[in-house]
Amino acid sequence: MQPEQEIQPLQQLGRLTDSRSFSHEEALELVPLLMVISSRAKKELNTLNAQLGYCKTGTPKAIDLQGRINQAMQTWSEKIRRLGAIPVSLCKVKIPGETNHYYWEYPETKLFLH
Repeated sequence: MQPEQEIQPLQQLGRLTDSRSFSHEEALELVPLLMVISSRAKKELNTLNAQLGYCKTGTPKAIDLQGRINQAMQTWSEKIRRLGAIPVSLCKVKIPGETNHYYWEYPETKLFLH
C-alpha cells in the first residue's frame, strides 16, 4: 500500500464559485465522470417525467414531482460546476480550456473543441 501523500485523487472537487481552465488531457479525464453524473441524472429525470405524465396538472402529486425534477436538475448542475465545468443545458457541458472551450454532451465519449 502506498503512503497517503503519494495517492492522488483523479479530480478534486471545488467550490461552486471556483473557476479554472483545463488542459486537453484534464478535460478528457472529466468525460467518464460527466458520463456517470449525467447518466444517473437522465435516468432519474426520465423516471420522474414518466410519472408526471400520468398526473393531472396542479395536483399535489404533480407539484411534488415537478419539485423533484427541479431538484434533480439543480443537483446535476451543482455536481458539474464542482468539477470545474459549466452546465450549458441538461447533459450538455462546457469545459474551459487553456485557449478554447471544450464541449461535451451526453452520451458522447469525446470532446468537441469550440
